[in-house]
Amino acid sequence: MTALDKIANLQSQFSPNGQKIATLVLAQPELVVSLSSQELAKVANVSQSSIVKFTQRIGFKGFPAFKMAISEELARHNTIGGNVLNQLSTQLEPNNTLASSLSKMAQQKANAIIDTTKAIDTQLLTDIAARLSQAQRIQLVGLGANAIITRDFNDKLLALGLPVIHSKDHALQSTIANTLTEQDVLFVISNNSEQPILQLTAHAAKLRGAGIIVISTPDDLLLNSLADMKLDVICEPPLHSIANQHFNLHLAAQQTLTDIICIALQQ
Repeated sequence: MTALDKIANLQSQFSPNGQKIATLVLAQPELVVSLSSQELAKVANVSQSSIVKFTQRIGFKGFPAFKMAISEELARHNTIGGNVLNQLSTQLEPNNTLASSLSKMAQQKANAIIDTTKAIDTQLLTDIAARLSQAQRIQLVGLGANAIITRDFNDKLLALGLPVIHSKDHALQSTIANTLTEQDVLFVISNNSEQPILQLTAHAAKLRGAGIIVISTPDDLLLNSLADMKLDVICEPPLHSIANQHFNLHLAAQQTLTDIICIALQQ
């Protein structure tokens, strides 16, 4: 997960001074690169020590490391034509030309894939591949639009010779989960865990002692609490003028993660 993503996800948990800093950094990340910690503190109307504590709160040793991370993130987005400072640049508007709309749509999907892969912990990826390789059974679950990615992942795992269980019947998901053991894995692909069937399935697998691996969003609190291993999908706000664009961006990122897992399984 990028530094700006961490700030956005943790913003509500910060102290009042931390929230001032977060608001400023998210609105104008270029200030982090161009200013010293003392200068940034003046702009945010906080003390210099608050800046240092803020950077440590989000996982950095100090302001220099934080400054470098933001600089790299801005450079990466500029390289692919993105704009961290103004997400409206990727919003489709009624007066956009077709060429402009195509470019913006491609940019949003590219951002979803790049941001998601950048957030991957390679050791976690190795651990996930090892757990899947050792599992006696792997139950795959994905509801709604996520079922598209789940079916594709099912076919790829079968091609690799792994013992996969995947049912299109939603009513059978929790029933199958109740047969899992400590040697098995429940693998969930989701945008959120609000569906009752998904909640029942995940809780059933947990009670049976099965390992739980999840691909979902960072704010999916239920799956975060149940997962033994989790890969996050990182996406920008959706394009308002396209139906289900929010899900399309997630699907692109989800499929990238499942493809990367398959690569790890073959290493």
